[in-house]
Amino acid sequence: MSRSWLLLPMIACAGAALADPPPVHRADVERSAEAMFDRSDTNHDGILTLAEYHAALAAIVKAKGGTPTPQGWAIVDAQFAAVDQTHSGRVARAQFVDAALAHFDGADLNHDGTVTPKEARMAAKIKNKAAKAATVK
Repeated sequence: MSRSWLLLPMIACAGAALADPPPVHRADVERSAEAMFDRSDTNHDGILTLAEYHAALAAIVKAKGGTPTPQGWAIVDAQFAAVDQTHSGRVARAQFVDAALAHFDGADLNHDGTVTPKEARMAAKIKNKAAKAATVK
């Protein structure tokens, strides 16, 4: 399966006009994260830089006929920064895969190893509610 862990938030935001995608399985997310890292690590040094990540995601967007937006880059940069906890501008393969699995696990509300579209929507609501509560404080 070629689903990227980055698509989980998009599942949660899908409108009623779109048919629900199939459920996402943890093992598939792990394989997809590993494959994404390997494609993105262009110099094959086992470390992903923000520039490599940008290039890989820009290529994906372009292949789908889109154009990266400033808002999209802001999300990408925030995701990368969340994984790069040492703020070194470098993310190891294990960190990248662990972050994808942690994101998945946060959406797997019943902990069965599968995220359904309903779970993804519910997890997004929970996350948004927590984010709003954090900004109010």
